[in-house]
Amino acid sequence: MDQEKAQRKREEYNKPQNVCKRKIAGRYEWAWNCIGIQILISQILSVLIMIPFMIISLINTLNVEAYEVNPIDLNNIIEYSIPISAVCYIIANTLAAFIALKVTKAARFRDYLHRPKINPGLITLAVFATLGISNLDSIIMNLFSSVFSASNEQLTDSISGGLLSDNIILVILSVSYIAVIGPFLEELLCRGAILSLSGHISPEFGIFASAFIFGIFHLNISQFFNAFLLGLLLGYITYKSKSIIPSTIMHIANNSCAVIEVYFADKLSESAFERFEMIFCIGSIIIGIAALVAIIVYFRKHKDEENTGSIIVNKPVTDEEVAELGLTEKQLTVKMFFTRWSFFLVFAFFIFSCLAINMMF
Repeated sequence: MDQEKAQRKREEYNKPQNVCKRKIAGRYEWAWNCIGIQILISQILSVLIMIPFMIISLINTLNVEAYEVNPIDLNNIIEYSIPISAVCYIIANTLAAFIALKVTKAARFRDYLHRPKINPGLITLAVFATLGISNLDSIIMNLFSSVFSASNEQLTDSISGGLLSDNIILVILSVSYIAVIGPFLEELLCRGAILSLSGHISPEFGIFASAFIFGIFHLNISQFFNAFLLGLLLGYITYKSKSIIPSTIMHIANNSCAVIEVYFADKLSESAFERFEMIFCIGSIIIGIAALVAIIVYFRKHKDEENTGSIIVNKPVTDEEVAELGLTEKQLTVKMFFTRWSFFLVFAFFIFSCLAINMMF
């Protein structure tokens, strides 16, 4: 009796429909595994690198002659936070993307670095749209400053510590990572690997999913909304261009503006900076919205002329196999994507990180 039951289970398990479902769900699983691996590696490396700094800082606070213990000075640690993050993310992002793509065979790194299939004019418009969305989000975040004050303070401290350092080497390293290296690595991970791993059934859902994971990737509630909105645009342009080069340029422009803003905030008086920030934000939003509308109108007008398809090289299932399942697109995307065990683990860590930041600052 037990053998008959086991046989029926094996037959059910090996049915073509169930095999197809597992392949679809497996890709979504690896989209979450990818960001999970990135978080795990980056957090472990951060702890390992920070331990010597904490020990040195603790030793320096022990005033033996006075027989007293002074508070631990974290200024030096904050000053090195961006270079430390750079080391962690360069390793973590690259390894996570490589492992996920190697296991799933969804694509290869070089598949994302083709010449963009959109012209430079559209990329320029996309850059303006990126800055507009980012500044619109900044204004919205300011309206809810009481809710996001802790995460904003943590973000400001970590960024300004390296950018405003007296050590020129630290400044160069910090600017290089925030403005150039970081954007490229994040695009490789989110618009490269994760977009491929989550967009094999619906490219549109892949854009949403990669943007959602891009928000979680920052482990900061105030950055989540900004990253999610920008992620939608970055994913859309990646899908249209079949390359991460345009999205990397957009990302570099956005982060470079953040770097410039930090320097202006340090050099100008508070009132002068507020006037500059308001003028820049309003101007960016107006131009950005106009650019976004122009991009959407252009792609709608030239829809029949496009040959965009998906940036995924190898799909786990064929369109015929998907059709035979008889499932709706929502069941094939949303339900499968948000019911992976790795989703719950990653999302739980995201919530924990947001709460931890709120309690610390």
